Amino acid sequence: ATVLRRADQHELAVLSSKFRNLHIWGCWWYCNNPSVVTEVTNLRMELLGTNFTFQASSARVHDQLIYKWIHARSLLKKALAAKYSELLATGWRVSRGDIRRDVGQLLGGAFEEFLGLPLQHTL
Repeated sequence: ATVLRRADQHELAVLSSKFRNLHIWGCWWYCNNPSVVTEVTNLRMELLGTNFTFQASSARVHDQLIYKWIHARSLLKKALAAKYSELLATGWRVSRGDIRRDVGQLLGGAFEEFLGLPLQHTL
């Protein structure tokens, strides 16, 4: 699930934490502004950890898909760097394995767990 209005983002994240049959993914095209994606991602990470899919696309044109993912990856990198910096400041050690796990969860692993089975990956 995903929602359009900023005001609904918090409620959606809370509902997702309470109801295991609800999985949050990405931001609608109309919410694909860097400030909104950053705000929504930070909110979701604070409430759900990595139990959501960071970005998904319904783009029907490859140019739009590529553009969206280039920007999304940059925003995810910044959001994760900020969270890891917070952890490091408390004395927590962050390993490469932690980073791989978190990125994997945010880029599809959480959805696979939600479904209860691995997705078929093809190139």
